[in-house]
Amino acid sequence: MRNSFKKTSIAIIYGSKMIQINTTFNPFRMRLERREPVSLTIELSNQSDEPKMLTMNVTLSRQLSFERGGYKTEDMARIEKLQPGEKKIFYYDIFPKAGTKPQEQPVTVKVSEHYRSFNYVGNEYTKNLALKVED
Repeated sequence: MRNSFKKTSIAIIYGSKMIQINTTFNPFRMRLERREPVSLTIELSNQSDEPKMLTMNVTLSRQLSFERGGYKTEDMARIEKLQPGEKKIFYYDIFPKAGTKPQEQPVTVKVSEHYRSFNYVGNEYTKNLALKVED
């Protein structure tokens, strides 16, 4: 069995502020015959000169789930303070639900930048991914 990686990267610049989002699927496609999860790695990096307060939302299509039971299709993580140059890495396992069709399934990573508290949103960054599902 060979390890396959699909790495995508997006850097979003807004004025002098910059949050970098790197994502990796391992393996890069889901095989329905194996019923094994695909690992999603998300790395957030603060490329600006000031600390950031962030919220990250990961949303899966209705045919995928974060648990074997198939109920959890969305996850949220709050980052109180991401220092300049600091990186945070998040790991997720993605499982197929019963009746998942072999096609590309959308996965959305949305990062909101806050100021003062988590009640105020300054900037929002969205990265759309596609997970290839095969028989």
